[in-house]
Amino acid sequence: MKKFGILTFHFGDNYGAVLQCYALRTTVNSIPDCSAEVINYNPGRKYPWFTEDIWQDKFIKKLERYHEFNKNDNGITDEQFNDINELDQEKYDGFIVGSDQVWNTGFSYFNTAYLLDFANSDKRKIAYAASVGLAVDSPRLKRDVFEKYIPHFDYLSVREKTHKDFIGSFTDKNVEAVLDPTMLLESHNYDELIKDIEMDKSVEAEGDYIFFYYLKHDNTTPLACNFVNMLSRKYNLKVVHFYVDMPEHVFKNEDKSFYFDGPKEFLWYIKHAKIVVTNSFHGTVFSLLYHKPFYTYIVKSMESRVVDLLSTLDVSDRIIRGYKPLGDVTFDIDFESVDNKLAKEREKSLRFLREALED
Repeated sequence: MKKFGILTFHFGDNYGAVLQCYALRTTVNSIPDCSAEVINYNPGRKYPWFTEDIWQDKFIKKLERYHEFNKNDNGITDEQFNDINELDQEKYDGFIVGSDQVWNTGFSYFNTAYLLDFANSDKRKIAYAASVGLAVDSPRLKRDVFEKYIPHFDYLSVREKTHKDFIGSFTDKNVEAVLDPTMLLESHNYDELIKDIEMDKSVEAEGDYIFFYYLKHDNTTPLACNFVNMLSRKYNLKVVHFYVDMPEHVFKNEDKSFYFDGPKEFLWYIKHAKIVVTNSFHGTVFSLLYHKPFYTYIVKSMESRVVDLLSTLDVSDRIIRGYKPLGDVTFDIDFESVDNKLAKEREKSLRFLREALED
């Protein structure tokens, strides 16, 4: 039995981060003669703090939900550490880095541990769906870091097709573009996570709300809020949103904020929504997996991963780049076609992972 350590951004309060970690570990553990555990390494990421006590107390409880998810579902029982040299790497046959933006050199907490600089030469080094997260001409992209460490990898894959050639320029090994780990699983796998949770009774019935998951604020935010309000009025739908404290006049038909909910509640809200409006990559992913009508606003920093995915699945019409007339809105998506295309991409990604692990 070969044992691999997964190094990723499992910490923090991001739904996609912990769920991609769950999916990758689950997938590796499903491959014969392979096992994986998540290395509980945090390079020093700081959490946001609220000045109002009521929000700070709720945020602490939110972090506790993430901690419980990492412990019970991601299998992380070791105490967290901040120095990668504290890792006992002799218990591993190799390391897998990815997915998420583990190669985003613009992050304040990025360091070369995510390029496996610490790993001994006899350890297999695998990058699965690693994301650079920056444009190749960004001044924050540190090319020298990739030039130094990429050649040491045994198997290389990236999440965005737009970075395949960039990473390939530092090695003579093959570099593949693969699916984000969350798409290696299917919706029924995630149903196992949410089957026993009890939700807030204020969400009265399945399909009576818009799930508005807006992760980053930019100049599209007013347009998105207006779009959600128009949908809400036309279809008499409540709004479940990701804002901490929204004035009543912003959403005329507000139901609640889910900002302080955990990863399992996030999945539940998407599964039971009438429609999803988001600018999040993983909000888009789980809408696809759960066959939910959705629209995705483009944020510059996340453009490549969203555009790559939706163009591959031939649903680029779900992208919004500006104003969206309500008359152009449709709830119809050919999910049978999406599933067929996704199945082919999933098999290619699984083939890469199996080859990398089984060698």
